[in-house]
Amino acid sequence: MRPALPALRSRVRPLKTTAILLLGGLLASSCVQQQPEIETGEAAPIALPSESPSGIKAVETAPTTAQIVPEPVEEPTPARAFPVETLYTLLVAEVAGNREQFEVALANYYHQAQSTRDAGVAARATRIARFLNARRAALRSAQLWAELEPDEAEAQLTATAELTLAGELDQALVHAEKALALGGDAPLQSLAATAVSNPDLVKRITPEFRRLAEKHRDNGEAALALAMMLRAAEDYAGALAIVRRVEEQHPTILDAPLLRSHLLVDMEREDEAVALLERLVGSYPRETRIRLQYARLLVNRDLEQAQEQFTTLVEQRPADGNLILSLALIRMESEDFVAAEPLLQRLLELEQHESAAHFYLGTIAQQARDPLRAAAHYRKVAPGSDYMEAITRGTELLTAVGKTGESEQWFSELRQRHPDQSEQFFVIEANLLRKYDHPGEALKLLDLALIKHPGSGRLIYVQSLIHEQLGNSAAFEQGVRQLLARDPDNATLLNALGYKLLDDDSRLQEALELITRALELKPDDPAIIDSMGWVQYRLGNHAEAVRYLEQALEKLPDHEIAAHLGEVLWMQGNRERAMQVWQQGLETTPDSAIIPAAMERLKDKKPLEQHVSDH
Repeated sequence: MRPALPALRSRVRPLKTTAILLLGGLLASSCVQQQPEIETGEAAPIALPSESPSGIKAVETAPTTAQIVPEPVEEPTPARAFPVETLYTLLVAEVAGNREQFEVALANYYHQAQSTRDAGVAARATRIARFLNARRAALRSAQLWAELEPDEAEAQLTATAELTLAGELDQALVHAEKALALGGDAPLQSLAATAVSNPDLVKRITPEFRRLAEKHRDNGEAALALAMMLRAAEDYAGALAIVRRVEEQHPTILDAPLLRSHLLVDMEREDEAVALLERLVGSYPRETRIRLQYARLLVNRDLEQAQEQFTTLVEQRPADGNLILSLALIRMESEDFVAAEPLLQRLLELEQHESAAHFYLGTIAQQARDPLRAAAHYRKVAPGSDYMEAITRGTELLTAVGKTGESEQWFSELRQRHPDQSEQFFVIEANLLRKYDHPGEALKLLDLALIKHPGSGRLIYVQSLIHEQLGNSAAFEQGVRQLLARDPDNATLLNALGYKLLDDDSRLQEALELITRALELKPDDPAIIDSMGWVQYRLGNHAEAVRYLEQALEKLPDHEIAAHLGEVLWMQGNRERAMQVWQQGLETTPDSAIIPAAMERLKDKKPLEQHVSDH
């Protein structure tokens, strides 16, 4: 259920009797901090017997004379009458608010604020807009309110906050200075926090922060805001000096030691920062910000202690999704999946970080070898940083256990939901079918995909690989050459075709030319270097082959490269070294089928030296 709008208090000058009878207390606005005294000549709020769930008082009776108690004034402010249309519009706004039709209430107040230029109406419009998080309306209304009431600290503070959120920092500083002059506590640290990510802006407006800090030397907020700007400019010593002064002048302002801890980390004095935060946690055990900063520093130093601190934070704030997720991730990192799972389930109950919760619950289920439960969680991950990884994992799990129909349905939904990524999802699906030995289904899928994306190079390439898997070398070559006709300098395609031609002894020279061209284009690519080593072996140049294959294996410890290098070494008679290479390859990829196949094929073959000695 949505929270109610704040209660109202009057900010409109006296109206004519008919207006008072009509509106009652409608134009009263909520007080952000302390309820002020009724201003001279201003109607007192009308007491009503009940308050609606929205927090807006209902109009039930007209006020009695006894209810209106104006204070005596020497020169009363002239009454200002609103047109009947204005009064009616504001009445509709209040009734709409009473019925929780807050957008209607905002629209009416916003437009009447612009039309009447009345400070009370502008203030009410601002508060409603902020309540609804309607940033544009809040900004314009706040600016109007500050303009109409230049001596009202609350108006200046509100304008400062809204301008800061809008990124209009120069204007925000103007209103912040006015608020400080009026005795308000301007949110200068928030303003500085908005600026620090922009180096040019930091350089330009730091002098303004410095001027405000010097003008208000006893204001800790102004001093800390300047320290934040100096930190952004990497003047850590200057910032630290200011922070220490604030700590001495205002020992109860905890922002100061917190900022000091950040500065100590910046200055590579992390041990001092940890010691400081440890003392602060001891002194202020219920202060979340301090414990959180302490816990964050411990994450890279002592994961067990960090977990203890986050556990305490979650106990203190059991509905804080950010803290719950942090603790869950630490437990995931520690592979304590049993302890992490209930935290992730708690996030689902709170409806916070639901995508992250489903992603990590899927990870836990996958670790537990429960592919269907894992896929169900992965499927509930929404677009974001984990989205594609969840899709990749979930669809592969389904395909691996033979649930190709469910995987197909998932991909179909994805293509409908994200038509601009349709080609990519066809590629992923086809590759999965190819990987899990469903080449026929993959070719049917690609036929459909190429109708929807005619001429797609990615789809044609995957189609060619599937033809190769089926032993259709001619179709493979046709597809790759079709792509090379469009992109003759594509090293990957040149290498793929050259490597395939090695299967035909009569085309070894052609293969060498293609691989040589690919290596010229990408001289550091380990896959191409491996191909060059293999073609040299097939041509009988064993020494050259070893040189290329050792270089490839050093760049990429891959089991296929290890199989190639081991075979060449074996044929050279260096069986001990060959066995070492193969063993290392199997350690990297224990389920490799290539290395055992090479070992089986070569066990009865005589090494090259023996062939030479026999002749």
